[in-house]
Amino acid sequence: MRPFFLFLLCSFISFGTFAQRSNRSTLHIRLSDGQPLIVTINDRDYKKVNTRITITDIPGRRQHIKAYRFRPYADGKGGKAALIYSGTIKISPGSVYDCIVDLKSRKLLVKDLGAGNDPAQPAYLPPPPPPVPDARNNVAIDHSADMNMDSRLLRLQQTITNTKEDSKKLVAAKNYVLKNGTSTTELKTIASWIMFDDNKMDLLKSSYNSIRDQQNFGNLKEVFTMEAAQKEFAQYAGQLK
Repeated sequence: MRPFFLFLLCSFISFGTFAQRSNRSTLHIRLSDGQPLIVTINDRDYKKVNTRITITDIPGRRQHIKAYRFRPYADGKGGKAALIYSGTIKISPGSVYDCIVDLKSRKLLVKDLGAGNDPAQPAYLPPPPPPVPDARNNVAIDHSADMNMDSRLLRLQQTITNTKEDSKKLVAAKNYVLKNGTSTTELKTIASWIMFDDNKMDLLKSSYNSIRDQQNFGNLKEVFTMEAAQKEFAQYAGQLK
C-alpha cells in the first residue's frame, strides 16, 4: 500500500512541475533593422547579444522590457549599448511572442503566436565588429537601387513607411502586387518592408499568381526571420512545383 501512495505523490509532484512549466512563456525580440541588441526583463540582464534574442521560462504576467541597440567596438572586445525601448507588456501564460522594436516609432510591436509555436532557437553568434573607418577608402554612397526603383514601387515604399500597423502595411503591399504584378526580386524588397513573419507569409502566398518568374518563388525563403516560417514556406513552395 505504501508504494502506491509514494507513486501517487510522485505523480502529483511531476504533474505540478509540468503544469508550472507549461504556464511559462517565450519571447523572441529583435530590432526592426535587424541589428544586434541586448534585452533586459525587470532589470535582469540575460547576458545575450544577438540579432534576435530568445528568452524562455517567463511567467505569465506584466513584464518590464528594455531593449538596447548594441554597437560592438572595432577591436571586438565589448561594445556600446544605447537604450531604444523601455515599457511594460502583458504576457499570457504558456504563449510564444514575436516582438519587434520599431526604431522609427520607438514602440514594441508584439504578436502572440500562441502556445506550441516556438521556433527553434538559433545558436548564439556574436556580432562581428564593424570595420575600422579609413578615410583613404571612402567611397560615395550608392543610391542606384533607389534611383532604379519603379516610381510606383517608390510610392508603395513611402506608403508602407508612413503606416504604423503591420496589418495595414500588408494590405497596401497585397493591393500593389494584385494591381501591378511583380517579380521575385521586387517581391523580396516589398516583403522586407513588412515586420512580422506571418504577414510576410500571407503576402508571398497571395502573390504567387501575380509573379512573373514563378520558377524563382522558392528563393524567397530568406525573407523570413524565424526558422519555423522558413520551413513552412519551403514546404509550401515545394508543393507548387
